[in-house]
Parts: sequence; structure tokens; C-alpha cells
Amino acid sequence: MYQNYIFDLYGTLIDIRTDEYSKNFFKKYAKWLRKQGFHFEWKLFYRLYTSIEREHRESAARAGRYQKPEIRSEDVFREVFGAIGYEISDGQAAYLCEGFRRISLIYLRLFPDTFACLEGLRKAGKKIYLLSNAQRSFTWQELELTGLIPCFDGILISSDEGCMKPDPKFYDICCERYQLDKAQSVMIGNELKSDMAGAKAAGMDGFYINRYPVFHEEKDPAYRYVSVNGSLLEVLTQTGVGLQQ
Repeated sequence: MYQNYIFDLYGTLIDIRTDEYSKNFFKKYAKWLRKQGFHFEWKLFYRLYTSIEREHRESAARAGRYQKPEIRSEDVFREVFGAIGYEISDGQAAYLCEGFRRISLIYLRLFPDTFACLEGLRKAGKKIYLLSNAQRSFTWQELELTGLIPCFDGILISSDEGCMKPDPKFYDICCERYQLDKAQSVMIGNELKSDMAGAKAAGMDGFYINRYPVFHEEKDPAYRYVSVNGSLLEVLTQTGVGLQQ
């Protein structure tokens, strides 16, 4: 039925937990920054980072270009460091964002059936795409670490595009860029209000991967398919691909 399988990343293919707002995290990050030659008292960095990030998001919302706009962490970091006199390049901003993510990371691992699902689709001749609400400076290193990059025919990250799920424009960008027929495409994700609602608004079928211990059936579901037990292998069986040997 489908030729194009569009995946969410975090919570769908990758199991991840981060800590980006605790006092302990900001203390660790400030210590790491000192080793890089940037001297920040952790409370000051926290205040600047949280307030400037909020300002960027509010500014993007006021611009009204997208229903759900996205910002770039690198832009936030340049302003944060500039606030106390550090002028940093684009490369430095990306590096400092990467460090921010690494230090905040508690764990990162692929779900056990991630590669089996993607390899099954590939063997069946399907096209595979990634549509992720994420920051490139955070996410690309994790895509490299997990070995996922070669699995995709196309990768879209929200910070690159200026919008994020559930904005239907994000889905439209993917379909226009790779010339995908929505009728032959399905979105696979673990978020009802993001992945599934966005796909429905964009006129695309959705496959909901339930990662919760209990499944609560929706009265008017935004998805066409569901894996109640959170199995990615059901993407193959339910959409008629079958398990490839």
C-alpha cells in the first residue's frame, strides 16, 4: 500500500532521557565551559539561557510564519555568550550546543526492534524518511552514534526548517522536497498530539506506536494504525510489508 515510511525519532526509534534544566546539570555544564575557556557562573548561564530561549520562541511565534515555529539553539547560544562579552563563531556555537547535549544525556539507546523494522522496509523496496522535532546540533551526533543515518532516504530536522510537528507545513516540506505522494506515505510516531495530529492535518495516514504501559483507545483517533504494545515490527505486518528474512 505505502511506498514511503516517515519516522519520528525520539521515543519511536531512539529511547532517550535527558536532564537539561536541573541545577546539577547547569553546574556540570558551567564546569565544562570553564575547560573550554568560557567562564560562566552557573546561575547566570541558567538565567540567560532560559530567558533568551523563551524570547526566541516568542519572537518566532509572533512572526506568524508557521503554526508551530522552531528556533535554532545555535542562535540562542550566540546571544547567551554575547551577553557577557564572548563573540563566538557558528562553529563554536555548534560545538557548545553539542557539549550541552552530551552533558545533559542520561541514556541513549535504540529500541530493540528499530533496525529490524528499517531493514525490513528497505528489503521490501520502501523509501524511509526521518521527520524529527529536534536541534541539528543535538541530534546529528546521536544519529551518527546510533548508526541510523544510512537507513534514511531523507532527513528533516525541525531546527533546519523553522517549523515542527504538528505543523502540517513540516510534513508538506518533506513531501515536496522528496516528491512524495501523501496517499502512498505513512507517518510513524509515538506522540498523539505531535506525530499523529500533524499527519492527519497534513492529509497523511498515521501509525501510532504506543510506548505507554497501558493503551487508551481514542474515540476519534488521528491515526489509521496502532501498535498497542509499542512494536515497530507491526509497522511491517499491519501495512502489508511482512517480515523479511
